[in-house]
Amino acid sequence: MNKRQKISLLIVGFTVAAVGGWVYEEICIYVLYHYLYNRGMLHLTLCPIYGFGGWGLYALLHKIKSVPLYFLLSTIIASVFEFACSYLLEWIFHRSYWSYADWIFSVDDRISLLSSIFFGILAVIFAKAVLPFLRKCVQKGNANVWLAASLVILGIICGDFLLVLLK
Repeated sequence: MNKRQKISLLIVGFTVAAVGGWVYEEICIYVLYHYLYNRGMLHLTLCPIYGFGGWGLYALLHKIKSVPLYFLLSTIIASVFEFACSYLLEWIFHRSYWSYADWIFSVDDRISLLSSIFFGILAVIFAKAVLPFLRKCVQKGNANVWLAASLVILGIICGDFLLVLLK
């Protein structure tokens, strides 16, 4: 892959993971509480933490070929990260941003075995299915078109983030 293709894959992969994470969050809220609620911090229907998480886990674990091992390590890493973030955000902002109080097998209401398993599944889907598919699409397509579209997407996401910050 050339540099333009790599940048395109990075941005498109991030966006797909972020949108997928938003969908996951919406489904969870609907299943638990029977209503829809925009769980994202942006106006767009995406949760950037899933984009960062998908790529972060991929960066750490991409050399692992075994799907069960990839799942296990992703689940553990995501759980530790979420647990630590819950304390960090509470310490910085003096409030809790999520709770697993209504979930079975929760730990201090900060993480849940069930959500951790879902994060592991999402990580495997991202690394073993989504990225290979996107890589093929980017490699077969016009690198300039992919780069232009990716930069537009990135600009929209950054613009939305700025709108939220300036609110």
